[in-house]
Amino acid sequence: MKRTLLTMFALTLLSCAAYAQGSVTFKLTPPGGKLKLAEVFTVKAEAALPPGYSLRPDTASADSGSFELLAFTRTGGGEEGGQKKEVFEIKAQAFALGVSTFPAITWNLVGGGSAEQVTSPAFQLEILPLFETKPGEGIRDIYPPVSFIPWYWLALGAAAAAAAARWLYRRFRPLDAAAIAAAAWKDSRTAYQRARDRLDRLAAGPLAGSGRLKEFYIGLTAILRLYLKEEFSIDASLMTTADLARELKRTGADLKTNLRTRELLKKADLVKFAKLRPEDAAADTEDLKYLLTEFTRAAEKAREPQAYAPAAGAVTGAGAVKK
Repeated sequence: MKRTLLTMFALTLLSCAAYAQGSVTFKLTPPGGKLKLAEVFTVKAEAALPPGYSLRPDTASADSGSFELLAFTRTGGGEEGGQKKEVFEIKAQAFALGVSTFPAITWNLVGGGSAEQVTSPAFQLEILPLFETKPGEGIRDIYPPVSFIPWYWLALGAAAAAAAARWLYRRFRPLDAAAIAAAAWKDSRTAYQRARDRLDRLAAGPLAGSGRLKEFYIGLTAILRLYLKEEFSIDASLMTTADLARELKRTGADLKTNLRTRELLKKADLVKFAKLRPEDAAADTEDLKYLLTEFTRAAEKAREPQAYAPAAGAVTGAGAVKK
């Protein structure tokens, strides 16, 4: 299916707010040009709403299917025809090939002493592969058809024998004073300090500078996964990116931090499995430093003594009933 689906067009949805004197209308403008897998693109959202009201995206619905919604930015506004105008830019990424449905987004309509929700319409986008296939290029064998030799089992047996020999040596060798002191030593660094030390060593190493980006990004994600295990007891080492993205809610970090973490993990997946060669490895290193700081701030906040909260049903002052 060609990109005729992505010609500049307007999609409208009418949502009536119970406390508004009019209606909310959305006009969505899809991005121009061809969209490729994992590329960041922008959707322009124009909303017409009654005077005295304002729109805020419901961030709880920001994670949706084949797309990652990265940011909502208010870029303009005004009045026209007796209605208030608000303009937003929605930055997103696609992680599925072919024709996919850009999700309907829930917005909070605030004003008039009440809060209602309206929804912008869904629409379809065609996502192309990140790399073009050369003409005539087909599927090739990973390994040539050679006679079968059980190398895997031979290597596994050799590794088991080496591990057993090492265990026997360590179990029965006499311990000297230095070995006893080393066994009693404990790392007093925090999870954040250990992660930063590992990241500093990785950044100072030769991997990124010599073009070994796959190994470099494996190191980046390994540092992040080990930190999450040490700080939040999230067993991230064997999780897929999708599973780990869902577990990030347990950290207590804000939505922006979780979205940036998912973006970094998925970019690393593209480097490892789709041969993406980013030119901003140093920027991704700085981004991981920022994420470690934000996660640590969330962990420290969770460890602070909780302020006293009145019992459920106690009246502490004037308030409003949430619809």
